[in-house]
Amino acid sequence: YTVALSFGAGHEVRIETPFSLRQPGGDLAETPAETGLPDLIGRVVTLAHADDEGGLRIDFQDGSRLLVAANPDYEAWTVAGPDGFKVVSEPGGGLAVWSAG
Repeated sequence: YTVALSFGAGHEVRIETPFSLRQPGGDLAETPAETGLPDLIGRVVTLAHADDEGGLRIDFQDGSRLLVAANPDYEAWTVAGPDGFKVVSEPGGGLAVWSAG
């Protein structure tokens, strides 16, 4: 399964492993193959951070937070942008990065 989030200016996040979405009312664990995703349309991103271990955190202005951990066997997520920019969470942890240009 894949969950794709499209943002302005040609940026996209693809998530291919279980993740969690914390909303202001509490935590909601999501497994994309089993449940629907709450509506994120129109929410403003205030922070997007990939850590060295391959985790991804996206904070939204309304207080929601999306968290994706690295996966031991698969690429957990990919961020892509214009001009070839790409960051991939590698299997087992770590990041692969391609610069724009």
